[in-house]
Amino acid sequence: MSKRVSRGDDGPSAFRKRQKVVHEAPTSEEVTSGAQLRKLLSFNQDLRQARHGLQSFKNLLDKIVSDDGDRRANMEIFTHYLEAAKPRDTSEDATILQEAQLKSLSKNLSLEKSKGFVISPTLRMLREAVCLDGGAYAKRIFRARNSTLASLGRNLEVGHMGDGSEDVKRATVRTHAVRLFLSLLKYLHSDGRKELLAQKELLSHLTFMIKTDPPYLVKDILDSLKKHILMDDKIPRDVKFRGFNTKTLMRLLALYTYNADSEEQDETAVVSYKAHQFLLYVCTTSSAGILYPSTGLYPKESDDETSGPNSTGSAGNAFLADKYKDDIPVYNFVLAEFAQKLRPWSNMKHSELLVAIFTAAPELVAKYFLSNKSFTFEPKLSMTWIGYSAFLFNTAMIPFPAHFGDRTRSIKAPPPTSIVLDNILPLPINQKVLNRCLSTKSHLTSFFATRILIVALEKLVRVLEMHKESSRAKNSNWIEASRRLVDAFCQRIPDMKEIVRSYKSIPSENILHRTMTARLLLLYYTAIPQVALAANFDVSPFFVEGFKKMNKEFEKPEDKCLVVMELESLISIASYSPGMRWFSKVDNLVDGATFSPYTGLLKTLCSMKSPDSFLHLKRVLGEIAVENQLITKSSLLAPLIEALRAVDANTKSTTLDKLWSFVDNCINRCASSPIKYIELMETFLAEDGVSSSNTDAALLNVTMVEQLAYFLSSADNVDEKTCASFFSSYFSGLFNFKKSRPLTKLLYKRIRSQLKTAKLRDLKSLESAAVDGDDDEEMVDADDATNEQRPSLDLSKLKELLDMPISEKEDNSALTKWTTKNTEDLVEDGWAASLIRLLSSAHTNIRKEAFTNILKMAAKIKESSYEEKEQIWLLLSELAESSRGQVDIGPVPSAFTAFATHSLDILKNPLHPLYPKANSFLTRGPVWSLDKLPMAHDILHGEPSEDDKYYTEVTWLLVYLLDSLRTPSDLAIFHKKRWFEKILVLGGNPYLRFNLRTRVLRLVYRATCIEGGSTTLVTRFGILSWLDAQRAACEVADEAAVLSALMLRVWETCDQEKVTAWSKGGVRKLLAL
Repeated sequence: MSKRVSRGDDGPSAFRKRQKVVHEAPTSEEVTSGAQLRKLLSFNQDLRQARHGLQSFKNLLDKIVSDDGDRRANMEIFTHYLEAAKPRDTSEDATILQEAQLKSLSKNLSLEKSKGFVISPTLRMLREAVCLDGGAYAKRIFRARNSTLASLGRNLEVGHMGDGSEDVKRATVRTHAVRLFLSLLKYLHSDGRKELLAQKELLSHLTFMIKTDPPYLVKDILDSLKKHILMDDKIPRDVKFRGFNTKTLMRLLALYTYNADSEEQDETAVVSYKAHQFLLYVCTTSSAGILYPSTGLYPKESDDETSGPNSTGSAGNAFLADKYKDDIPVYNFVLAEFAQKLRPWSNMKHSELLVAIFTAAPELVAKYFLSNKSFTFEPKLSMTWIGYSAFLFNTAMIPFPAHFGDRTRSIKAPPPTSIVLDNILPLPINQKVLNRCLSTKSHLTSFFATRILIVALEKLVRVLEMHKESSRAKNSNWIEASRRLVDAFCQRIPDMKEIVRSYKSIPSENILHRTMTARLLLLYYTAIPQVALAANFDVSPFFVEGFKKMNKEFEKPEDKCLVVMELESLISIASYSPGMRWFSKVDNLVDGATFSPYTGLLKTLCSMKSPDSFLHLKRVLGEIAVENQLITKSSLLAPLIEALRAVDANTKSTTLDKLWSFVDNCINRCASSPIKYIELMETFLAEDGVSSSNTDAALLNVTMVEQLAYFLSSADNVDEKTCASFFSSYFSGLFNFKKSRPLTKLLYKRIRSQLKTAKLRDLKSLESAAVDGDDDEEMVDADDATNEQRPSLDLSKLKELLDMPISEKEDNSALTKWTTKNTEDLVEDGWAASLIRLLSSAHTNIRKEAFTNILKMAAKIKESSYEEKEQIWLLLSELAESSRGQVDIGPVPSAFTAFATHSLDILKNPLHPLYPKANSFLTRGPVWSLDKLPMAHDILHGEPSEDDKYYTEVTWLLVYLLDSLRTPSDLAIFHKKRWFEKILVLGGNPYLRFNLRTRVLRLVYRATCIEGGSTTLVTRFGILSWLDAQRAACEVADEAAVLSALMLRVWETCDQEKVTAWSKGGVRKLLAL
């Protein structure tokens, strides 16, 4: 085979070979004039010459942008070039906007991405044209947007592709495109900005690569968007809303973790801060377009609810239906979706942003936690749990908006209970989780739980006040909503015993934690007393421990303040607790001396430099003194405090010890034996011929007179002088009270006769003052002056205070549902009580079904392993036997159902004070009398099961009696057995607590709501005279106003003709009609 001949490079196929392309760097020259620049940019087919001219032009533009050299001279060269290139026949149109130029611009801007060296100068030129002469040409350039803004969306995404950060002097296509876009936003008017934002997804392209932009560019973007879009009120909301969707917000949120490859770490921190402030503004400012002015805690209404004829009724029943437990329709659905993307447990800025969103749109709180159930509050003591706890605490701190966010809808009905509850206590916080937090060994989890509970209880009090204010519009829905809210709240928080157990386990060195827990215990008593009083919490040992701790020395002054705050909370708790042993002596209570807690507090108050700052302590001491019959009104305690303070300031501490022992002895004796000193006071008054009808009895002063002789028997001259100084100051203060003045003079004479050996200069001056005082016009007691100007109370407010509406709603589902429950749920969850109440139904078939099911339930409970099964079985069996003959005739007496339902709470708790009496009553007989109130006589006339539980038993009795009074037949039982007489005698006790007196008045008010009740009260029990007597003896103006309003209520609901004839017009005179 012959060898193939090579044809070389000059053969016919030489053109088919791939030609080697060599890219040479373009040359350039310095531009010194506009004419030179025009010549360089003139058309030239030589590629090398054309690139030479373009590179020279690019260098000129770089010098103008980067301020290198003489920027002003370079700008003049560029301006001269534009003037020279302007067509002579179109003086008003910019050269760049001519058709030929626009085609070139569009072609250059639409080149492939790799042609950045062409696209970038074009974008720079357009930006300079937009900014020229303060944006004079911006509008014209934007009008030609088909050419000037060609492929702008794509060019906004042509970013830096290499390693490292972007070079400022060699900006990318994206950077130039962003600068052009921001310049247009700056110089266009509102309508132009609106049209610019209407371009297809420009904002989306702008933010797509924002996290990779250099810091200076990110800051420019955020500042421009905020200033020229969000803060421009002339741009419609819908335009802003479409631009800043969830996708855009998420890209801006990514800037929180912005980390540019820059040596300037401060730059990245500034970017993160700017992004946070931007999102705060976007999400919390309604004018920014995203935040919709929502209706607060009222969910978004559906079209049927909004336009239907019964829209008001559906809104009014929304809280009853509680249909928002699975999903809540909201107005701010974009923010709701965005909120789910945040991670508040791991990022503080996320947490701050989310709390700000909740504050601006309260409707989102419940929806967020309802849609985010995966993250729980189970205590794990990790950084994630701590972050989540802080977020939940900040969420609970958000205040409720006025009128729950919607004045119009709040007039119609309250917001749904479930939504209100979730705003008070976020959904992840429930009883089980809180119990675990309080029971763990870590005090940090317990501290977090305590803080959240404090905030929630304070918020509950405020919400109930808002319900109370709204209920004055005579809308019963608000009252029902308040009850449902309290019941639901109590099911979400721990029992009182869990809080007490946690308080006991806190070490004494954790002062702040103990102070917070004491505050929480106090809130249980003030906000939800029904839960606190059921716990039988004995505060005495904690009070004594706290009191002793307060007298120790502390290294830090703030620790002393915290201990004082803890003690104040314990004092307030003790004032609510009927079992507090105020007058039992405690060793080493104050400065190593033995005093009762009451005297210890009194001594502490007198030793303080500024006692006015402890007005709460002073008020508690006054209330305790009145309750234990030391004095008749709390204002009489002020002279004692002032006298002890005066003696303390002028006498050595060693001399005062005996005086304080004397005062402590007198206080304890008077509190333990008040009847003895009442009789002694009557003896003193009789001997001196003084009437006791108009005298304020201060039994403590009588006790001091009796014990003074024993004190002087072991006292020296110094002690006698100290005692004389004390009595001088004390009785001088007492003399200012007009009603107690006769008794003051009488006791003063007896004291003076026993202190003959002492220097009685002060006592003699008191005597002369007393003599002079008889001739002068009598002083007006401050309390009397207050009583003369008693405020009035209208009947609507009286109803709000005393009316406890009778619930007509029957839970008929209990007839079938109870069979699926275990024994513990039947008793604890109220299924047994619901079944018992059906015996009072107006329908015979329901009563019969309830009767049969009660017998079945009793049998089921007896066969179970429930701890108190025997007592519960006996209660249900006796109820059934007592109701057997009544079921076919009519409703079972309300006393039977009320006693049975309230007894369930007693029998399931062996520690209840009435547990022994309830068992004794149930074993007494198998059938209850139809015309008697079960066990009521045993409580009112029998001895209390425990010495300090009398008022607890009376409270239970009054609640039980109120539920027993519902119908005219119930009223007849109260009348026949004279129960109203017994109730009024109980209410006439001057030392009865205000809350118990209020319960007595509620019984009277309930009787006025029953047909014929007011007439019976007036003609058979003299209720108007009793109310008038209570009003005359009342010291508190508000309470007197309640009594006056109740008298008017009785008159308006009675048979006025019959009562007027019966009283011969006396009732009209009494009421000043």
